[in-house]
Amino acid sequence: MQPEDAVRQLRCVVNASLDQPGQSTAAMYAPTVERVAAEGTGADVTKFADRLCTDIRAGSYPQPAAANTYAERILKTRRTLTDGGKK
Repeated sequence: MQPEDAVRQLRCVVNASLDQPGQSTAAMYAPTVERVAAEGTGADVTKFADRLCTDIRAGSYPQPAAANTYAERILKTRRTLTDGGKK
């Protein structure tokens, strides 16, 4: 999933979940989506978007700091699996 697609997906979920303006809410996650895309893979972006969408559908809008924590966990897992244990 490309970062633009993830932000678009988040925007749709936000709009469908609550009567808050989805465009501005979803936009606050865009920098984190872009970071996940730059440091990870398309699968990582999908995992990140899925996690946020799950929370949003449940009525919880994670703050940017929480979104960054989700992203860091996803990226840390990727780094752990791909670095071969060498520094």
